[in-house]
Amino acid sequence: MASFTKRGEYQWQAQVRRKGVNVSKNFLYKEDAEAWARKVEREIDRGTFINTDEAERKTLGDLIDDYEKDVLPTIRAQSQEKSRLRQIREGLGKKSLASITTAVVLKYRNTRLEKLKPNSANREITTLLRLISYAYHDCKIHLPHGVPEVKKLPVDDARDRRVSDEEIRAICEHTESQELAIIVRFALETGFRRSQISNLKREHVFIRPDDRYCRLVQTKNGTTFNAAINSAAAKIIEGLPARVDRFLFGLKGESISQAFDRARDRARKEYEKECNAKGIKPDERYLVDLHFHDLRHEAISRLAQRVPNVIELSRITGHRDLKMLDRYYQISTRELVRKLG
Repeated sequence: MASFTKRGEYQWQAQVRRKGVNVSKNFLYKEDAEAWARKVEREIDRGTFINTDEAERKTLGDLIDDYEKDVLPTIRAQSQEKSRLRQIREGLGKKSLASITTAVVLKYRNTRLEKLKPNSANREITTLLRLISYAYHDCKIHLPHGVPEVKKLPVDDARDRRVSDEEIRAICEHTESQELAIIVRFALETGFRRSQISNLKREHVFIRPDDRYCRLVQTKNGTTFNAAINSAAAKIIEGLPARVDRFLFGLKGESISQAFDRARDRARKEYEKECNAKGIKPDERYLVDLHFHDLRHEAISRLAQRVPNVIELSRITGHRDLKMLDRYYQISTRELVRKLG
């Protein structure tokens, strides 16, 4: 049975008690309260009523708080996930869970596309949908609109930026971190990702007269594999001082990229200064649009010239999809004809 109570001067509360269900909701007008009560009673009688009170009370910001306590510690890339959660909180944190629809998610994605590339926007939306799925499946919060279904944007942002020896030299000379210069050289010799370099420990390195490899325990696809390394990479490792925490390097994750970017910018500024002094126009591509991750592309491009067998190369790079390595092999038809005889 429904009851209606005037709360203050401008609000009516409708309360429905029926067949063990006890729900209430506030309205500005009594007519709206009565209409809502009739609808709820019909749904209770049909057995189709879903109590969305918690979804209406709880905001997405509240859910993020719970998610950061329960789920975030189990995620490998915590810093990236935390950054995405911060953006979602800023954009949608005050919205109730009940108000999150597919249209709301799409509108948020379109807004973020003004600042993000499609691939980054996809990752942020994946985190948002993971949040809502966590509310529905783990927290058992009834969502009136369910978990939104949003297709990923098509992405074609594979970078093919090559890095010259001169750019590497300039960055190593202009960094204030001696360790960064070593990490840069190590990345070029191995083709390892930033996270793989950050997480390498002494016990992950195996150097013998007839065998050299690093056991990469935190790869992009979540697997562990042994990556063969060349003698130059082994020499770098052997020259590193021992650390109490047994990591090869002290710089971690984003700190590596930040140190790299600072060194790149200092080197570019010095280069422009020298060009101006000589009265020549600076090369628009030199030390421009260059990021630490580009070292992986450069390293694999160089490795591909020395390891022409794509399957063997995948054992070094960790690629499970051989199609991902196609772009590193740009052999001409003339060279193929020579091989065919």
